[in-house]
Amino acid sequence: MSAARLPLTDHSPVLRTDFTDEDAWRALLGELGEGWVAVLAEPAHAGLGTEGLLALLPEGRRYPVLVVADAATFAGAERTLLLVDLADAHHPTVRVAASAFPSVIGNLAIQNTEFATYRESADASGVYRLTDRHLQAMADLATAAGQAAPGPRTAVRGPERGGLSRPTTRGTRAGRAVPGAAARPAVRPTPPADPEPETPPQS
Repeated sequence: MSAARLPLTDHSPVLRTDFTDEDAWRALLGELGEGWVAVLAEPAHAGLGTEGLLALLPEGRRYPVLVVADAATFAGAERTLLLVDLADAHHPTVRVAASAFPSVIGNLAIQNTEFATYRESADASGVYRLTDRHLQAMADLATAAGQAAPGPRTAVRGPERGGLSRPTTRGTRAGRAVPGAAARPAVRPTPPADPEPETPPQS
């Protein structure tokens, strides 16, 4: 099955390329929250790598990254997503823990943090995870934000069994997402920028 060019969306697409475990996919969507992404669960993308997905990019896209849920995403107890930098011609990548994803995608969407920062802050396994300090900052932000309504997640072109067959827009939990550059809703609190990588002390 040949894959059509990706639809033009306002938000970074989360592309599903592994269709072996429907329960794991649904669990992943729950971990991602509902902030500033367009979910595309299209069977024609099954097994495609980075180069194959980049070839499907539409002209005029404005989002900063591609987000890929591939076989490695579901290989372990901790789910991770592959992020591909679209602003760099070399398209560097980094894996991000699902628990850190709402913060990462929000900061990238409003250009609050550079993609390179996440690559430099990834651990020895190549995965970026939130630090305890950042988790506390996010908790404080959620408390301060109260019930402020964040931005939408858009689901498009999903298969029937994935529950994403029709475009939908849903609100998010307070403090989990930040306004995206394309939407520009009323000004709301944004998450703190992720910390710069710490330099180990000299021995």
